[in-house]
Amino acid sequence: MPILADAHEPVDADEGGSLPAEVISCLKSARFLQLGTSYRDYPHVSLMNYTYIPKGDAVPYEEDAVIVMTSERQTKKFFNITVNSRVSILVHDWVSKQTANNAPQGLTQFLLSMNQAELSSISATLNGRARIVDDEEEERFFKEKHLASNPTDARLYIDAENVAVIVVKVSSARVADVDNNIVNWKEPGAESTPQLNNAGANGASHTNGTL
Repeated sequence: MPILADAHEPVDADEGGSLPAEVISCLKSARFLQLGTSYRDYPHVSLMNYTYIPKGDAVPYEEDAVIVMTSERQTKKFFNITVNSRVSILVHDWVSKQTANNAPQGLTQFLLSMNQAELSSISATLNGRARIVDDEEEERFFKEKHLASNPTDARLYIDAENVAVIVVKVSSARVADVDNNIVNWKEPGAESTPQLNNAGANGASHTNGTL
């Protein structure tokens, strides 16, 4: 049974109160994500450790589900977020062929024995707003959550001096599976991101207000 709609064209944005179940599952299982920030016309992408906190688990600081990351304050991504809170996140649970081929023999055999559907399921592009946590108690709360869900070797990036906590609330998502079936989702009332339509007769592309 496919996890997404059986269509190569994007399905219209579905408004719902929470992220699609397959996205939540991916966020709970993946180790890293790619965080996209920007300043004026200069985009920036960072590979990040993260923690997904489900709805209700971050009260009283956040009622909704959030993604927590940390960053040193002198980084480009930190600066970008302070001037532009809009961010984009890519998360996936794909295991590449190159990764498997280069892995130790024992691990390769283990991966090959697993259900391929579990190895290569979806990729999700998430859009939302990021904020830097300023309150000390709130910062401590999120750092403890973040430390608990990441391996000990990530402590350097979480609990070091001059490290800030970044909290992202996702407002829309674009989800694709390995067959390029695409589904769009957005939170009720959330702003939409521009999308290129098919090129017109003169070859020009236009934008609309969907994901």
